[in-house]
Amino acid sequence: MHHNKWNRASIMPNRPEILAATNNRITFKCNVCGRKDFKQSFPGLIQCNNCDFITANIALNAEDIHTLYGTTYFSGEEYVDYVGDKKIIQKNLCKWLKAIRRYRDSGVLIEIGSAYGFFLEIAEEHFQATGYEISEAATDYSNYAINARTYNTDFLDDANILPNSVDIVVMWDVIEHLPDPAMVIDKVQNVLKPNGHIFITTGDIDSRLAKFQGPSWRMIHPPSHLQYFSKTTLTKLLTSKGFEIVDIKYPGYWRTLGQILHGLFILGNDTNESIIYKLLLRIVPRRLGVYLNTYDIMLVNAKLAEKNKKT
Repeated sequence: MHHNKWNRASIMPNRPEILAATNNRITFKCNVCGRKDFKQSFPGLIQCNNCDFITANIALNAEDIHTLYGTTYFSGEEYVDYVGDKKIIQKNLCKWLKAIRRYRDSGVLIEIGSAYGFFLEIAEEHFQATGYEISEAATDYSNYAINARTYNTDFLDDANILPNSVDIVVMWDVIEHLPDPAMVIDKVQNVLKPNGHIFITTGDIDSRLAKFQGPSWRMIHPPSHLQYFSKTTLTKLLTSKGFEIVDIKYPGYWRTLGQILHGLFILGNDTNESIIYKLLLRIVPRRLGVYLNTYDIMLVNAKLAEKNKKT
């Protein structure tokens, strides 16, 4: 993926037309605390001087985003073969569903960034489940190949969701992609019932592995990943919107060897495929599932306490 093609002057919520820097201090509105005082972090990233939240120093317009999440995003860019890896991906999603059912076993569930509907497919056995996905190809697959109800629109753009009508909202590896997470959490707060839950998975930039690898950490690859939360900053964002943290865990993931190699050699790199990568693809069983826990991915469960519900 060639990152330099994206227009860094385009406008998104909470992002000024000019990212002004004076004496290494950058004028930019923080999505977590709202302050406008940032400094340089890793290359391409900036960090809030007040709350330490880290975000990409880049802004994408709507056209950029739809281009970014085209068909190749799921087959060669972010993922080597998302549909082909369905069986392994659903092994992880079954674990997340089990975690949800410890707190709620039925009701209305919304998934933001539902991709090809793999989670919706298994969640429908217990919930009235609906997904929101901006990729047209992924939405079509979800609706027509596996009959999982999915809207090809931004969650923020759907004005038909009634307040206090949803029991569970989930974002699996999605919040890091959002141009304005605070705005999304605001809407989640509005549509959730009192005592409803939000479940989120995302990387922890304060994890030991992220700190050890620095700018080489596999999760750092704008423009698809825009937001880089830590346990602390994600907690601050959620609690500022009326949520109470139930728990934060660091689960392991099942991955195919093909996806692991893709992450090591391709993801976030602007160079062509290496000879080593091509050689390994010939000799390893690409679909073989491997369970790994690098303790740098958070599974966050937060509850919208009735006393904090905005009316």
